[in-house]
Amino acid sequence: MTRIKHSTLAGTWYAAGESRLREQVDDLLRTVQPVPTIVPLAGLVVPHAGFAYSGRAAAAGYACLGATAYRRVVILAPSHFASFRGAALLDVDGFETPLGTVAVDRDAVAALKRQPLFREDAAPYREEHSLEIQLPFLQRVLPGVQVVPVLLGGLAADDYATVAGALRLLAVADTVFVVSSDFVHYGSRFDYLPFPPAGAEQVRDGLRALDMGAIALVCAGDAAGFGRYVAETGVTICGRLPIGVFLTLHGQRTPGQLLAYYTSLDVTRDYEHCVSYASIAFPRLV
Repeated sequence: MTRIKHSTLAGTWYAAGESRLREQVDDLLRTVQPVPTIVPLAGLVVPHAGFAYSGRAAAAGYACLGATAYRRVVILAPSHFASFRGAALLDVDGFETPLGTVAVDRDAVAALKRQPLFREDAAPYREEHSLEIQLPFLQRVLPGVQVVPVLLGGLAADDYATVAGALRLLAVADTVFVVSSDFVHYGSRFDYLPFPPAGAEQVRDGLRALDMGAIALVCAGDAAGFGRYVAETGVTICGRLPIGVFLTLHGQRTPGQLLAYYTSLDVTRDYEHCVSYASIAFPRLV
């Protein structure tokens, strides 16, 4: 019997109907002009808010994928609602969105299940958005691609190398890693007020300084430095664990390139509560 994970995001995080969602994604991809010629890629860091908010930033990353025939995408995403150590896998045949079904590479999932800190666990996937929000973009730029879903929970310092070592089994030429993360979450709603909300420009400048401090370390492939920055500043980067794992895996082989950056303040004008979005591409060493 075919086992399918159905979308919980259609009609809220993105459009519900097939034609409307296709149009929504394609319109976002058309905003990326010109498309950066960064091929092939080892990985992308892309945001995971609703398309109305972070869609333009995500499109800047996904537009880079269409020039290479990837067979598989490993999606590393944070668990927002479930608490667990290590990595949770979902052993299903596919994920369904209004655009159709995205097949899961079940052989890769089975291989990861045999590795330390990886286990099958459907519970964290039930309401989680950070992984599934990536699927409509993949369906438009890489039709027919298979995915490997990986949700990351808590990680001790030594766990990053363990998880990255397991994922190295999949780091081959026809595979690209998609790392799902927003950047700084600012405001009392997120319990993070490193400076007062004195006005839109002050908040925008303060957020940019915090975000760029993190993004510079991410682009440099400095996993240890990124971890220290998060610890020292307390920056609320929800995908810090997936980023840390990918940086541990990729290392400093090739620097990342920042493709897009803005905040929800630029969309909603709300400077008291806002989230930052960035898209970063990591070329593959060839």
